[in-house]
Amino acid sequence: MQKTLIALATVVAMGSTAAIAQPQQAQNAQNQNSMAQQQPAKEISQGMLVKFVTAMEEVQSVTQKYRDQFQEAKNQEEARKIQQSAQKEMLAAVENAGLTPKEYNMIIQQAQNNEELRARLEELTGDGKS
Repeated sequence: MQKTLIALATVVAMGSTAAIAQPQQAQNAQNQNSMAQQQPAKEISQGMLVKFVTAMEEVQSVTQKYRDQFQEAKNQEEARKIQQSAQKEMLAAVENAGLTPKEYNMIIQQAQNNEELRARLEELTGDGKS
């Protein structure tokens, strides 16, 4: 369980960068985040969760790939270019898995607040098994 929660925390940090890669979507996501707090959670299909887990694993891989490069950047411009490259790859990973950045971020947000959804994700990632 802890492994999944750590993974979700990483994904939250990096998953939001997928929306940042498209400024209009980021603004829309921000508006929808406010609305999501007021509306009941949408049902997330098992198929979407499978896609999410695939995307999450790829996003984590991209994060690891760029982490050291980002930390070793010599200046802000280099760090910005590294971040942009990482964002493009994360966005592609999400889309290649069959999700939109909006869907990906929605699942992250709901998983943070929904124990049942976290349990379903743990089952898919194998973290629910001792």
